[in-house]
Amino acid sequence: MERMPQTQAIIKSFPWGRLETDGSFSFDIARGRFGVLGASGYGYWSHRGGPVPHSEAGVYGAENSPYAAEILKMMKSFDHLDGNQLFGKKHLSDEEGWKLPPKFIPHRNFSSASTRPKLVTEFEGGVVDWDSWYRWRKLSKESPAVLLMDYPMSVYQMLVKCLEVTSPKAGREDKRVPLHVHLIGVEVELNYLPLFSELALLLPYHDIKLVVFGAPVIKLLKEAKNSPGCLATKSPVFTYKAPPECGSGAVSVYLHSASANWSTLGSDSALTAHGGRPDALVACNAGLASYREWFHVVQEAHLKRIPFATTEYAEQSAEHQVGYMHMMLAGSGASQRPQEKYEIQLNPFQRPGQRPIPMYRLPNIVNGFTVVVYKSEKVNNVDKKSDGAEVGLEKTLRDMTLEELD
Repeated sequence: MERMPQTQAIIKSFPWGRLETDGSFSFDIARGRFGVLGASGYGYWSHRGGPVPHSEAGVYGAENSPYAAEILKMMKSFDHLDGNQLFGKKHLSDEEGWKLPPKFIPHRNFSSASTRPKLVTEFEGGVVDWDSWYRWRKLSKESPAVLLMDYPMSVYQMLVKCLEVTSPKAGREDKRVPLHVHLIGVEVELNYLPLFSELALLLPYHDIKLVVFGAPVIKLLKEAKNSPGCLATKSPVFTYKAPPECGSGAVSVYLHSASANWSTLGSDSALTAHGGRPDALVACNAGLASYREWFHVVQEAHLKRIPFATTEYAEQSAEHQVGYMHMMLAGSGASQRPQEKYEIQLNPFQRPGQRPIPMYRLPNIVNGFTVVVYKSEKVNNVDKKSDGAEVGLEKTLRDMTLEELD
């Protein structure tokens, strides 16, 4: 609870930052106030809503209740396929995507110097939190852009501050930096992939390859077969290059179509797709200890020495996941770091506002905390060949089941 004053101060710093009587913040009320509340057809703000945003299954047992028909009818009204705007032939413009007054939009396509940010390496103090980001982007805090930009900015925080795989000053005009990143477990991110162009502005003279993984990606690509020639069928699905005044950073986004989950096994190994081994793995609001699919990712990040960081809603959840790490690697003989080295930090680029969960009073925020799962000692110079002992360890871990580790 010591974090509560800090997290509440962030939401209170915005003119539209309303706190409810229970201390929570309603994302939907804020969207409604700006006229961008809805499922499909609301640009970057489009996403599934209703009582069960992740799945229609279960509905807290409602399928067996007399209210099932009404609840399912209500859920249908909130239905939305993440990324469905990729069925179109071209990406949304800044105005089409944000659906906000121009003065509130963090443009990626600049019509004049007045909307273009300064070269980030010349911005005094750097971009380290929302206050500095708004100043750098020449935006008033009356803009609700923060309510979507927390995802790309959290990815930036994990790459630069948590994992230290690169920095804004790493590249030069005569020496560009290639950066290959896997973003795992994506869902709502599919609705605003163009917003990850922010990475190109924040990392001058970088060539960033961002590969996204997740079950919604597979579902999207399956549906895209009915729309030949649409954006979703393109590879890369999105590209952007910052203007020379901003450092000419470039980002290319790819949809991983071979599997829903990130894996190093079989012919569809993530280590061979889209140009090979990534420089880093990142995930937003992952829930490492909640979903079995993360087990293999945690193992392989350690075994292959791939830097890996995630965000979490709550500090308590992050601590629980850190405590679970030893189970994932137990009995292996791995030379793992002490548990306290799995760094947990308050994310300065969290989405402002406590999530409206009635039974929860601890700070619980979208992208609220960062967790370092594995941090390589050789930044940007990772050994690609494990020694014999680690190869044996890799086989041991793969042969063990989750139940055996428990």
